[in-house]
Amino acid sequence: MNTRNRADCFFQPIHVFGLGQNLADLPPAWQRLIQTAEVIVAAERIQAVFPELHAERMLLQAPLEPILERLAQAAAQGRRVMVLVGGDPCFYGIGPLLARRLGREHVVLHPGPTMVQAAAALLGIAWQDVAVVSLHGRDADATLFSRLARYAWVAVYTDDNNTPSAVARHMLERGARDFAMWVFEDLGLPGQHHGKISLEQACEQSFSRLNLILLERLREPEIRLSLGLDDQAYVHEQGLITKRMTRAAAVAALRLEPADVFWDLGAGCGSVGIEAGLLLPGGHVLAVERDVRRAAMIRDNIRRTHAFWVQVVQGVMPDCLALLPEPDRIFLGGGLGGGSIDEQADSDHVLKTAWNRLKPGGRLVASTVLLQSMHRVKTFLEHHGRDLEVIQVQASHGIALARDLRLCAGNPVFLVCGNKAGQTGP
Repeated sequence: MNTRNRADCFFQPIHVFGLGQNLADLPPAWQRLIQTAEVIVAAERIQAVFPELHAERMLLQAPLEPILERLAQAAAQGRRVMVLVGGDPCFYGIGPLLARRLGREHVVLHPGPTMVQAAAALLGIAWQDVAVVSLHGRDADATLFSRLARYAWVAVYTDDNNTPSAVARHMLERGARDFAMWVFEDLGLPGQHHGKISLEQACEQSFSRLNLILLERLREPEIRLSLGLDDQAYVHEQGLITKRMTRAAAVAALRLEPADVFWDLGAGCGSVGIEAGLLLPGGHVLAVERDVRRAAMIRDNIRRTHAFWVQVVQGVMPDCLALLPEPDRIFLGGGLGGGSIDEQADSDHVLKTAWNRLKPGGRLVASTVLLQSMHRVKTFLEHHGRDLEVIQVQASHGIALARDLRLCAGNPVFLVCGNKAGQTGP
């Protein structure tokens, strides 16, 4: 049933209160209003704070759809509905959802302090400088690692799966070691506690279910990232790197959007995925490399640049692509060489498999040096894609000669680009 279509039936607005951490210490005006409730909607922990209220009780828990429907019905009957939540209802809360579903004119939001505010006050830091990620009931790994790469302080809302210990283990696996973890437990309760520990220590400890994490960056990255970073800044096998001018052109040709899932196939030392992530504040980069040594180089480059948005996938294509999330953008930088007929067949299989996994409306860019390889990708995209584009990139660099400069040309590289028909998203 569409609750928005019944907006004119409501007799009472729904009040949503952000109670903060100290649930019992509420403003008198709020207490008087809550005492009038005929329907109370709250999590079990919050309901236990108000045992004296004689009202119908609804448990606020996932899935939310049945609760929203019952809320709408109660309000349409003229009953006084009060929704009680911890923190602020508009900060990773139910407030905006109710306003969208029921109409803003039918929802009154009463803001309250958040756990992030309380934690920042305890440490004496400016909380406008803290990036916030919620792992409560959601998988937001890409957002977490993107924030860790960009901010000195990152707050993390946890749940029973994404515990402080689990977050610490995941960070260590990704190479995000230059952080300390502050854990705030039972904020607002008599036994509240907070302390600073290492990620290694966090892996071995257990914590109260009611907790918040603050991750503090201890060291700046060894290398400050930029688009077109010098080749020498990366750990790489001699010559096996997408050169910086070609790299910058390839990132531009990909036409990345902020939340894209990006595959860097045949990633080498990971330079394209690392720099592409600068344009993906809400995205996810998967660097796929079959060679164990090069995969280790990617991890080292991630550590040195703090490009934690890159997830390394070490495996043989196309089989290792099967379990990866579908991409919006693909860069195919390795595995398209000429070689034998069998090798060409393998690389064509990789190209076909990657294209089949590409989302509708997605874009593929392949980098080739050999004319035959360029022709094979071009022919494939002519038959399967649209908006074919072939770009030749060749940069010349000035080298000192006889009190002057001569231009030394690099090898030309072809970027073959194509879009997949359709549109991304629902």
